[in-house]
Amino acid sequence: MRINNNISAMNAHRLLNINNIAGSKSLEKLSSGKRINKAADDAAGMAISEKMRAQISGLKIASRNTLDGVSMVQTAEGAMAEITAMLQRMRELAVQAANGTMTEADRSAIQDEINQLTSEINRIGNGTEYNTRKILRGNEGPNSNTIVHRMSTGAPARVITKSLGVDSEDEILKINFSNKDLAIEINGKKSEVNLQGFTGETNETLTAKEFLTRINDALGDDAVATFNDSFQIEIKTTKPGGGQDIKITGSALNLLFGGEIPNINGVPTVQGIGQAENSGGTSKGSFYFTDIPQRGSFITIGNERIDFYDSSIEPYVGTNKSVDISKLVDGEHEPKTIEEIVSEIATTIKLQGVEFEVGNNNSKELIVISEKIGFEGNLINLEGTLKEFNTNLQIGANSGQGFRLEIGDIRALSLRISSNKPTGNPGVKGASYVAIPNVTDGISSNLVEYALDVSTEDKASAAITVIDNALLKVTAERSKLGATQNRLEHTIKNLDNTAENLTSSLSRIEDVDMALEMANFTKFNVLQQAGVSMLAQANQQPQNILKLLG
Repeated sequence: MRINNNISAMNAHRLLNINNIAGSKSLEKLSSGKRINKAADDAAGMAISEKMRAQISGLKIASRNTLDGVSMVQTAEGAMAEITAMLQRMRELAVQAANGTMTEADRSAIQDEINQLTSEINRIGNGTEYNTRKILRGNEGPNSNTIVHRMSTGAPARVITKSLGVDSEDEILKINFSNKDLAIEINGKKSEVNLQGFTGETNETLTAKEFLTRINDALGDDAVATFNDSFQIEIKTTKPGGGQDIKITGSALNLLFGGEIPNINGVPTVQGIGQAENSGGTSKGSFYFTDIPQRGSFITIGNERIDFYDSSIEPYVGTNKSVDISKLVDGEHEPKTIEEIVSEIATTIKLQGVEFEVGNNNSKELIVISEKIGFEGNLINLEGTLKEFNTNLQIGANSGQGFRLEIGDIRALSLRISSNKPTGNPGVKGASYVAIPNVTDGISSNLVEYALDVSTEDKASAAITVIDNALLKVTAERSKLGATQNRLEHTIKNLDNTAENLTSSLSRIEDVDMALEMANFTKFNVLQQAGVSMLAQANQQPQNILKLLG
């Protein structure tokens, strides 16, 4: 027997400490309800659970974001529903005005109501907001359509641009070229297009259908050329697999679909077609004007801008190159040809040290030629196109899981039921706008737009078609928004379901099993009491030595 070291007491004390620590941990889990209260409880489990927690919280926010998106869609669609109702009423009025029993006074009263309805459509379009964001007026910026064309040696396959309202069966294809070579190259294999019958003189013609046939003859089995919905020649390879490289090459080749370009007149609008072409080492862009450029319009060539201004109204104060259009229109608005514009621009264009040649071809083309390969140009058409409001909805927990919500511009100008000038084009033969502004833009009370004219039977009849076109645009937008709302509602269900399943997985990792932990706590509690008792007994053992000494 030894008295310096009480091994039994030391052992009992060690086991008592172990049970005390285990009991404390069990008590901590029971009081918090969590199996992992600190990283030491389960290091790997803690890392996994925190990652899951981030996903779950992200999914919940994404679900709320999607609900906000649904609300935005509902706001826009509700406003469009009212615009639809007003367009229906405008159609009724146009049908009524087209009736031969109406007097001039009757049509004047009908015109007044159409003016008011058009103004209200503008007010709704400009005033409908969601969280202070205007959602029915398209993206901010100039109401213009930019046609961008890029030219380089070996130009892209889709280089032929249409003129509106043509027929691929009968439309004449104008070909201007200095040499007769035209080739289409697919992955290094070159096919010559047969242009037999052409002498190389300018303005020779053949039908678009015949030209397409000649291209397909050259392509053989490697590819097929067709007209797409935009009346562009589209070349698609027939070989399996991707990565096909298609090039069209030629020498000063200029292809354009379209009829005769009329002479320039004094109507203050600008319209045109731009197309890419290859000229065997130089870059060439063509602009086809049908009217004199409007004051304030511009062309961008090689990163330099040419502004059109009227010196009879105000001096030019910009920093860009300028062309004075006052010299092109006399007081009587006599018709002019494009040669005047060419003459004016030819004296202007010398941009960034790059020489440009400006000329015309039989008074139908304005051709700008740069000696620099790969020049890029823009043509601005002030008539404008349907712009869209767009915003990104974050409908997922991670980066890149967004949804692009787009809502078209449904104001009167975009629907073409009004114009910002009396000579605007409603897009329907026989339809026109009134001569005096009678519509507000929905921002101020000033009369700044021109409503559809229903002052005669013919104009009212044509206005019916214009309104029908506007109805088609609005109902198409409403249909798109309805489909979007249905999609977003399914997105919400999926997000909520995913969050629920992830929460269940997270619970299995970090939540404590209360029944099992209570059993552990009871065990450690009993062991603590037993340990205290045994430690007391062990401390009594050395006293037995005193009996031996006595």
